Amino acid sequence: MNLFETIIINIIFIIFPLLFCLLYQAYNHTLNQEKNDLFLDIALISSFYFILRFGLKLSPYQPLLLFNIPLIIAYIKNRKADIFILSICIVMHYYYNWDFPIFLVIAEYTFYYIFYKICQYKNLNQNIFVYTILAIKCILVSIILLSISKISMHGLFTYCIFISAFLLITEFTIYLFERTEDILSLRLKLKEFEHEKEIRESLFKITHEIKNPIAVCKGYLDMFDVNQIEHSRKYVPILKEEIDRVLILLEDFLSINKIHIEKNVMDINLLLENIYHNFIPILEDRHIEAHFDIKDDELFIWGDYNRLSQVLINLIKNSIEAIGEHQEGSIKVSVVQTKQHFKIMVQDNGKGMSKEELIQIKKPFFTTKQKGSGLGVYLSDEIIRKHHGTIQYKSKEGEGTTVSLIFPKEKVLFHMT
Repeated sequence: MNLFETIIINIIFIIFPLLFCLLYQAYNHTLNQEKNDLFLDIALISSFYFILRFGLKLSPYQPLLLFNIPLIIAYIKNRKADIFILSICIVMHYYYNWDFPIFLVIAEYTFYYIFYKICQYKNLNQNIFVYTILAIKCILVSIILLSISKISMHGLFTYCIFISAFLLITEFTIYLFERTEDILSLRLKLKEFEHEKEIRESLFKITHEIKNPIAVCKGYLDMFDVNQIEHSRKYVPILKEEIDRVLILLEDFLSINKIHIEKNVMDINLLLENIYHNFIPILEDRHIEAHFDIKDDELFIWGDYNRLSQVLINLIKNSIEAIGEHQEGSIKVSVVQTKQHFKIMVQDNGKGMSKEELIQIKKPFFTTKQKGSGLGVYLSDEIIRKHHGTIQYKSKEGEGTTVSLIFPKEKVLFHMT
């Protein structure tokens, strides 16, 4: 194997674990810092092990340089545990494989740590520390090599090439870390900007939604004459209705940030049965035929009874409101199971939705109701996602709507008897 191939292979052994770590952090920057640091620890130890176990040697003294690249990165990233572990491993390698006075080796790596602490204390540029280590290592290895009485010109040339490769690999690795940190910082800023933009849009929307009923209230109050009983009878119900609308909107908006799931073992068929009994008076009053596919078997899942009840009640209420007062309404609630999924379906023959409405149905503040807040569907979607599930809507204008709550069995299914 020629000189160039040997250098390239050694570069791969050093760079690959670190590069993999950087790519991981770049695509998972939302993870907490503790996990990113743990992955960096693994990468540094792996890089050290690869060059120790598989690195190809141009000269017997090559490891004296390459071993130090992961250690230098550990110093740059202020990974104290890695600094300690790698320093100990290098010293032990010297002790078992090289005929050097061990106390000199310990003194060398102790000096690196003391100099590192001095640089931190005086806020010196990290390049001063890095170049100092590089210079010391190159000088020490040069002294060792020159102390050998017999050294050929080819050996000297190979040594010079390897020293240059060592310096270039170190510089390139540091450059990768610096550029990756710049990219991560930029992506974090972009994410924060997008989050701020979403907050501004949400505040604008809720301000707009609140402003409308308040404007209506102000208009009626301007016309209101306390001396006329007829005005009280006519305007007070309207004012109350508009105020209720504002309160509902605010309540739904506050609920978005207070979704807390407390999962326990629950029977989904029992939940459906309880909901059905609660809706019987309303269904009978509206002359809506309802069929709840409630089986005698117990079907246990791991979920939040109250939150899932909230979602299903909201879906059934939407179905009732979608059915015209003089229409022969029909609502069906059923449970369907496959090998991978567990599904609750709510079907109605109401007015349905257009394709445009289906696209926007999960967006906050979007509603097809005259007095809706536009947050009910959004809130339901959040609850189902916290149960590792999804909500699917199928609808056609004039034909009705089918809403499916789909859960993966391995996430929610407990047991069935």
